[in-house]
Amino acid sequence: MQNQYATGQWAVIDDVPNAAIGYRAIIEIDDGHPGAIVCNPSPMGEANARLIAAAPDLLAALEELLPVAARSIQGTTDGEPILQAARAAIAKATGGQP
Repeated sequence: MQNQYATGQWAVIDDVPNAAIGYRAIIEIDDGHPGAIVCNPSPMGEANARLIAAAPDLLAALEELLPVAARSIQGTTDGEPILQAARAAIAKATGGQP
């Protein structure tokens, strides 16, 4: 399945053209056709901006970590809930099945 989300490096910028003071935008910076998601000027908006900008990196890291973790805890039962949570998070991010 091909990614349907922007996979490029994302950045949070504070100077959003034509927006009220304090708004932040999350932009894809290596696409050549940057889009923007604007978050409101609040502590929650700032936290959302950072989380959204980090999402592609978090997904990639989790996808790489999952098989390593699965091998490490093979034959144990205490790690299975963590693996299930990781699979569910990947599915939620990609629109797949856990």
